[in-house]
Formats: sequence, C-alpha cells, structure tokens
Amino acid sequence: METGVDKGKILATIIDACGSLYSRHRMKADTVQAHSRLPSVPPPRDSWFLTNGVIAAGPTPFDNVARSVAEGRVSRSVFVRHSSWSVWQRYEDIEELDTFALGRLVDRLGRASAGIEDRSKEVSSDTTPLPAGEELTSSVQSQRVTRSSIRPVSVDPVGVLGQARDMDEALLLTLSTAVAAAAAHVGLLHRYKEDLGTAVTECAQGAGMERLLGVRLPMTDPTLAAAQSGNTILGEPILGEAGRTIAARFNLAGSAPIGVAMVPIRLFDKLLATLEVGQISRAFTAREISRVEDVADVLAERLVVNGWFELPV
Repeated sequence: METGVDKGKILATIIDACGSLYSRHRMKADTVQAHSRLPSVPPPRDSWFLTNGVIAAGPTPFDNVARSVAEGRVSRSVFVRHSSWSVWQRYEDIEELDTFALGRLVDRLGRASAGIEDRSKEVSSDTTPLPAGEELTSSVQSQRVTRSSIRPVSVDPVGVLGQARDMDEALLLTLSTAVAAAAAHVGLLHRYKEDLGTAVTECAQGAGMERLLGVRLPMTDPTLAAAQSGNTILGEPILGEAGRTIAARFNLAGSAPIGVAMVPIRLFDKLLATLEVGQISRAFTAREISRVEDVADVLAERLVVNGWFELPV
C-alpha cells in the first residue's frame, strides 16, 4: 500500500541526525582529552639509567628499575636518572611518586638539564656566601665519627665507565661512581671551558643539586686554582677557605655537608673537570678521596681509549 512517504528522505534525515550527534560527541571527547592531566613528556617511566658504582644499566623502563629493587638485585639507594637529566637521584627518594608527580619531576629536571649552556653564559657564582667557620665547627665536633669504623665501599669504575656511549655519559657515570666511592651524599662535576676561562657545573647528584647546573665558577675560586695545579682538596674538620667554598656551593642547593672534597680530572697536564663531593654526617677520610682520584684516572684513560679527547700534537 502506497503512503506517499519518501522513505529515502526519511533514511537520509536519520543518517544526518546521527552524524551530527556523533560529531558533537567527538568534539566533546576531544576537548576532554586536550585538558587531561597526563604529563607533558611521553611516558615518564620509559627511559631510565641506573648505577651503584659497580654496575651501570639502561636505558630501561622505570618499572624495570622498580622490579630490580624489589627482587633485591640492587638496593633502594641505587642512583637513577631519566635520559633527559644531567642529575642523579637516589631511587628511594622518588620511588613513592605517583605517575603525575614523577612526570612533573622528569619535566622539571629535564628543563634544568637542557638549559645548562644558556645559563652558563649569564649565571655566575661569584657572590656565593661563605659560611662562617664557627657555623661549621660545632656541627663537625658533634657528629664526627671514628675513622677506623668506616669501611670503603666497593666500586668498579672500569666496568661502569665501560658502559658509557659518549663523553657526556662518561662524565655522568664518573660523578655517580665518585659519589659511591667516597660514600658521599651529594656531588657536582664542573667541566672546564677554555672559552670561558673557568669551569661550568654540568653534572650533579642529590636532591636539589639541579639548581646549580649551568653555574660558572668564579675565576678566583680557590678550588679552581688548586685544580689547575693538579691538587686535591680534602676538607679538614674545621674547613679552610677552599673547603668553605665547596660547602657554600652545596648550601645553595639546600645541602649542608660537614665533609667536602675536590678532585681534579686532568689529562696531559690539562684540566678537564673537577669533582666535588659532600658528606652530611662526617668528614671524609683520605682513603675515600684517594678512591675518587682512582675514578678520575679511569675516566682520563677512557677518554683516550675511546677517542673522546684530542691528543696533543
């Protein structure tokens, strides 16, 4: 029976209505996605390195690092860094962060690491305030420990630095291995720049140390003069000028070490970088800092073997 109704038009009307409804739903969904709380870096757990001074591994997903700790293959104090960082953190300091907090940390330290060269052109630590000797004396006397009770930590700088793929990775692994060798809590690596006539902080280790990335050491820095002469600085129980200068740098990043030391990294009588380490509970032993010197020597050898340093003619 004919009804006079155009079924084709009715079907077209239904399809148009459904298409319009789908389009509005899709626009709304896209708007929700654009305002999601996902971190701005692609997943923050995707590319991590870890080391404890004996082994070095990575890049690997963050979950693999967590699994290694859970299975007891490495301790919770293992040093970790995201592939975008020039700073090491202890795993135990970030293990409780949720995905969003970890993503923000990756973002923040990644930005700090990416801006080293730009900051080195405008930031100087010439005005670093030196802590008064009296401020350090009472802390040292109250927290000093017996040297014979300190056992050296096992490290394998040859094996660890053998994992470096380029000079930047070698410098980062040198710092982490030096911190492990000295049983230090914080560390800095200042790379000497011929064009600037001074050193720039390029690698850091410890919470808050990223604040110092890109800072230039003043040309009058007593640690720089010692390094140029090939001398190591081992802070005494009552710190002198050079020791207080190192302590002041760590203070700027929120750390208050009692023990400090500096070891130069030299090759063919040329200064390449300096290592500074800090201990918050006691002074370093000469034995601990001699082990840091060993790490510096291994780096120098690795630079030559891998061709990362141009030999003098």
